[in-house]
Amino acid sequence: MKTNQKNSSKLRIVFLPLSVALVLTFTLATISLAHPKYDKHSFENESRDILILSEPGQIQKLTANWHPTEILSEVREVAMADQLREIFAKFPRRIGPTKRAQLADMLVAEGRRAGIDPLFLAAVIRIESAFYTGAISNKGARGLMQVMPATGQEVAQQIGLDWTGPDQLHDLHTNVRLGVHYLDELLDLYAGNYKLAVTAYNRGPHNVRFIVRRHGWLKPRFTEYFRKIQQTYRAYLRSINGPNSAFLEIT
Repeated sequence: MKTNQKNSSKLRIVFLPLSVALVLTFTLATISLAHPKYDKHSFENESRDILILSEPGQIQKLTANWHPTEILSEVREVAMADQLREIFAKFPRRIGPTKRAQLADMLVAEGRRAGIDPLFLAAVIRIESAFYTGAISNKGARGLMQVMPATGQEVAQQIGLDWTGPDQLHDLHTNVRLGVHYLDELLDLYAGNYKLAVTAYNRGPHNVRFIVRRHGWLKPRFTEYFRKIQQTYRAYLRSINGPNSAFLEIT
């Protein structure tokens, strides 16, 4: 009787690491198919699988540097970049395949840094320039996010970016980086109020301050720009059957 109990206990001890190994092997194999970036987690050959299953100690070594949360975050970012490229593809004459990929990656990276949904940033660019890097407004704002040269120079100095002049704002990476930094500053200034921040992005903080002081609030006629971005953002969310990140309070 004691012998059976001992054997049963031994079987349970062996079964647990084998179960863990099977789950881990399936998970890693699935992740490796999601994107080439995760090929580092795949196994070289079938003998490696057998080695892991036969030596549970290998599991600890394999999982020591494996961070599921970080991997899932990367997967979401890859999916978001794919969705953004699909949106940009609707404007083939304005932005080619190479720039679509660059812009998608840039918006995901800048959105992560600033805590702003990349889809919302795409909505801002859609209304500002319709994804045309060479855009220049009648007031002199330039590039994808229609950054004014004076604002661009000021923000560039703040973040330690070399400033070479207004033409620099037609560079995709420079324009998006400066534009998102500026929008992020405005969101901080207005305590996360998107309506005030976006209106200030369009009209300037001084004008928004004057309007609020004079009228006590932003009347609808002063927020048409914000409503356009809001509608575009919601359309993008619907187009992908819901956001990949948390909904923004932009009312």
